[in-house]
Amino acid sequence: MTLSKAVKIVLGLIVIFLVFCQLILPGIMQGTISHQVQEATGADKVDVNLSTVPGFMLLAGKLDSIHIDADNAMVGQIKVDKLTVDGSNVRGDFSALDTRDGSAVSSADRLEITGVISQESLEDLLKRKLEKVDNIQTTMDSEKLSATGTVKILGRKADITLEGIVFEENGAVFFHMTRLDIRNALLGKAVIGNFFGDILLFDLHKMPVRSEVDDVEMQEGQVIIKASYRKSAI
Repeated sequence: MTLSKAVKIVLGLIVIFLVFCQLILPGIMQGTISHQVQEATGADKVDVNLSTVPGFMLLAGKLDSIHIDADNAMVGQIKVDKLTVDGSNVRGDFSALDTRDGSAVSSADRLEITGVISQESLEDLLKRKLEKVDNIQTTMDSEKLSATGTVKILGRKADITLEGIVFEENGAVFFHMTRLDIRNALLGKAVIGNFFGDILLFDLHKMPVRSEVDDVEMQEGQVIIKASYRKSAI
């Protein structure tokens, strides 16, 4: 084989490699990340869009930009109806998206996470956590989530009304009861008050990406939680 022919073969292989990295590899990476997110959260649908130039940097875990939309994803103990991740200049090990040690992302210029949790998802959580309470129904506005239900106390049925808020503390998001009214109960809050405490929705310090909550906004029928990547978050 002549030297010129060998050079042509090497150049051809390089071209094939570059074409693969630029045109095919992003699609493979998108599918891999989509599958991992779906496996980790049980989301009904996951859409991933990413880009990197040159494309072979994807092999080193570098993303110039990434955008993820996931529908009905379980994050911690709550179903997040709409989960969005948007980032730029992100580096990481994207095979670690099923871990809880924050190792999936090692650095990012910007990585923002937004979760929309509906009133219905919070109602489902209350039904699972407040096992002693039947017939739970909820309403939600910008100030609180209100719930009604019934509970048996000493064999007698009592009607209860509770109110609560969604709040963040030390990287974790909770539902916190702020008010409890009981009717038709002999012992009232002395008994029923022990049934309730703060309910953990999720803890961002036990997620694949290190992040901190920036804002929790309750609205009519939903709560919006915004977080962002923090390299120093633990």
